[in-house]
Amino acid sequence: MATSTSRKSLRIGVMMEETQIADIIGVDLFGNISYNMYSKAVAFDPRVAIYDSQIIDIEFLYLASTLEPATTSPSIRYLPTHTYDNCPRDLDIVIIGGPFLDHRPPSAERFMKEAWAKTRVWITTCTGSIWLASSGVLDGHRCTTNRLFLPAARSVAPGVEWVEQRWVVDDKPFEGEGSGELWTAAGAGAGEKLPNPAQSRP
Repeated sequence: MATSTSRKSLRIGVMMEETQIADIIGVDLFGNISYNMYSKAVAFDPRVAIYDSQIIDIEFLYLASTLEPATTSPSIRYLPTHTYDNCPRDLDIVIIGGPFLDHRPPSAERFMKEAWAKTRVWITTCTGSIWLASSGVLDGHRCTTNRLFLPAARSVAPGVEWVEQRWVVDDKPFEGEGSGELWTAAGAGAGEKLPNPAQSRP
């Protein structure tokens, strides 16, 4: 059986300060393939050991403006492991949830600009793409966001090609080996399009 020191490893940064928890809940899917979860599952049921070769050492870095308890919806407080200032820039993946437009810490903008080309994969959900776009790194890229906020996205970041789709995958600059990937997803619960008031009946 392989030891954890010989496994593939990932460092995943999670930007969840002032975001909607539904936007970043997918991080738990990464957690399910982590060695930490696997080791607990094997202790519970040894048959799980058949997945040993697929398990990855994953370090999750939860970011916020300070190391004080930070807020995500609905009034949940979490303890960050890193600030935007001291977080490494060369992560494997950054996951960004969706805050409203009034949450734009300057330190988060610096982090996004400095880590953009050093981190291979960036994943956003809902207005997380608008947060990333506000730093300027998405200009020229094809992206999506919560369909309700597409007009706001086009106003905030006119240099981005905003499209109404469930998700969009685009190439991005990457300074390491392999090609960079940008994954943007629409709102976790965006639902149907809003009705056009001009077409609504009295």
